[in-house]
Amino acid sequence: MTDTTPADELRTAAQTLLDLADDTAEDMATNDYWRSAVVEPKHWFHNGIDNAVGGPAGKLAGLMSPRFARMLAIYFRDEAGRGQDFDTRAVTLARVMNGGQP
Repeated sequence: MTDTTPADELRTAAQTLLDLADDTAEDMATNDYWRSAVVEPKHWFHNGIDNAVGGPAGKLAGLMSPRFARMLAIYFRDEAGRGQDFDTRAVTLARVMNGGQP
């Protein structure tokens, strides 16, 4: 078994975010559920999640839009490329996203 490096953890989390962001964007483009006449398209994700889940959980989940996920993935990839000079907070976030312990 090989050891997983912090850079590996960052790249894995980044790829997961990008895959999910792409899949979500595709679903939003092809599924009428996401359409709304009362909010602008840039708010469709948040509105759809908030309507589906509701309460604080819906609002929290709605903040993790495909755009946000892509931006976080860019951050993770940038940190992975810094060698040993990475931000340990980024690795902690990536580790938790990957199902590990901080």
